[in-house]
Amino acid sequence: MLPIEDNAMSPNDPTLDDTYDPPAINRFKVEAAMLEMIEHLQEQGLSQAEIALTLADAAEDYVIRLANLAAPEDLEDKNTPPRQH
Repeated sequence: MLPIEDNAMSPNDPTLDDTYDPPAINRFKVEAAMLEMIEHLQEQGLSQAEIALTLADAAEDYVIRLANLAAPEDLEDKNTPPRQH
């Protein structure tokens, strides 16, 4: 996996005002990897509920980290720490 800094948003990425509909191939790749990971975690004894809730929490944290990286410099309050989950 690439470090989060390598995944910085580009000017072509959607903004908060845009809806995001990922290309079908990207959705397929992410979902296939996720299903493989879920299967592996179930083999290790985690329940479907544990996996689903943990994945949702981790996805939210990832989105927050990306949002913090993409925040415009001039809008950030330098005295306020980045948002935390």
